[in-house]
Amino acid sequence: MKEVPKIIKNIEDWPIRQFYRDRQRIVQKLTKETINSIDRMQLSNLLNQTVYAEKLRCKSDPLKVDPPKESAYWKKIETDLAQSIRSDISSSDLQNELLQKIVNRYSEEIVGDFNPKTFRFARKVLTFFFKMLYNPFSSKKGPLFWGGKETLLDQFKVEGPLDHIRNLFDKGTVIIMPTHFSNLDSILIGYAIEMLTGLPAFSYGAGLNLYDYELMAYYMSRLGAYKIDRRKKNPLYRQTLDQFSTVSIREGLNSIFFPGGTRSRSGSLEGKLKWGLMNTIIDAQNEFYMRNYDRKIIIVPLVLSYHFVLEAQGLIENHLKRTGKENYIGRLKRKNVSMKNIRFIRRLFSSGSNVTLSFGHPIDIFGNTLDEDGCSIKKGNVIEIKDYFKSDGVLSRDTQRNRVYSRYLAEKVVESYKRENVVLTSHVTAFTAFQIFQKQYPNLDLFALLTLPEDYMNIGENEMVLQVERIVERLIELSRLNHVKLSSDLRFLDARHIIKDGMKHLNAYHFYSPLYLRNGMFRCEDLKLLYYYHNRLFGYKLDRMVTSEKKQQLTVKETLY
Repeated sequence: MKEVPKIIKNIEDWPIRQFYRDRQRIVQKLTKETINSIDRMQLSNLLNQTVYAEKLRCKSDPLKVDPPKESAYWKKIETDLAQSIRSDISSSDLQNELLQKIVNRYSEEIVGDFNPKTFRFARKVLTFFFKMLYNPFSSKKGPLFWGGKETLLDQFKVEGPLDHIRNLFDKGTVIIMPTHFSNLDSILIGYAIEMLTGLPAFSYGAGLNLYDYELMAYYMSRLGAYKIDRRKKNPLYRQTLDQFSTVSIREGLNSIFFPGGTRSRSGSLEGKLKWGLMNTIIDAQNEFYMRNYDRKIIIVPLVLSYHFVLEAQGLIENHLKRTGKENYIGRLKRKNVSMKNIRFIRRLFSSGSNVTLSFGHPIDIFGNTLDEDGCSIKKGNVIEIKDYFKSDGVLSRDTQRNRVYSRYLAEKVVESYKRENVVLTSHVTAFTAFQIFQKQYPNLDLFALLTLPEDYMNIGENEMVLQVERIVERLIELSRLNHVKLSSDLRFLDARHIIKDGMKHLNAYHFYSPLYLRNGMFRCEDLKLLYYYHNRLFGYKLDRMVTSEKKQQLTVKETLY
């Protein structure tokens, strides 16, 4: 792809620049609105919960990025809170002072910043980084050092109604809701949006753990990212974070929200989204209308399709431990670490890959499609969504009603994910192979299957080709019904070349090969990784298409070799 012209050429006019031009104003506004949203009848209990949770966090889960003397700070807050109960001064006044102090501290932490000079420099750095990650060391165009920018942009495949999204940009506040698989997602999406859609930069949330790295912290804190500390579970922090979403939307800040909340541990598309985030969106739209501000929130679902995920090994281990508990038995493989790194680097420089960004059709907060003018369309007719916030003909705030709307929006976004999912050769290859392995041992559950030795994992070449043909045939049918999307490789390559291409990508970035071919048999070095990539096609009922020529009966005891 080529770089797309910007719809707003001057970076000083970008909404994100306008929002962060006076950062302290945003901090003060966030502090004020969070405090105003607190139920004073519950203040004492809320402060106690916060102090207890924060003291526990400081002791059990510290980060380098934490403020200095963090533990001492919360100990002092605890002392002041206890003193407020015994003081002659009104305890409510002292507790309100503590509330102000804590919320302001959270607001200063959460609110990011945007520096145009840093953004321009970061764009160059990211271009180099992504060229290194996704381009081969040399290309057909010559022995360039990771190729040129045009070669890099060819590695990003962007699908969807981009012109429509660009036209709607000035019709409302745009919120892009992507799937989430890697720590690279937010940076990659931000880069691709600016370079390949021509839209201005978006704000996005970044886990506070990423700020432990000084260089990354420097850039992210100046590129519009706001901080999310997932260690903080107390309701006061969550209230401040949710309020930031509401304030930013109301101020017209276009944002990238990961509605799943965190990376997909299993490798599958998100099926359940965080209702809290959805609530802030519904509440913001409600607030728009209550203030007689006729601006629409525009939702754009986005599905990322990777051939590989760098963190796949750790993510699937985490998923299996959490879901399997005592049934999951992890196996530690030991090999020379230096040799592992050498092999990783060799693969990194010898195999290119690409990323597909599939944008869904823009919708309103109720899942209705939007026309060129930003009007909501339902069953072919223009509707006024403002009416959904009325009771007896009068605009109102109704928390219970808005929660119902939030669940409905979450369902619509999940439906869009399944439709916009672009299936790659690696997905089909991994799905087919794992299903065959699983059906070879029908009496084993998943966790027993994962303990099988490598020698037990083998599939005949002809069988694999036949099963891939059946899967692809079914996927083509689903794509005709607009239930899924297929990459061009799946449409034009035969089954043998699909498998070859899929294995090339699956094995490119992992030390242990999820799937390889030796002596006419497909084998697996790491079944957990294969399972992770297999899960991308979960939910399409494709397992019905796979059979196995051989079935074996093993006991659980036999799997624990």
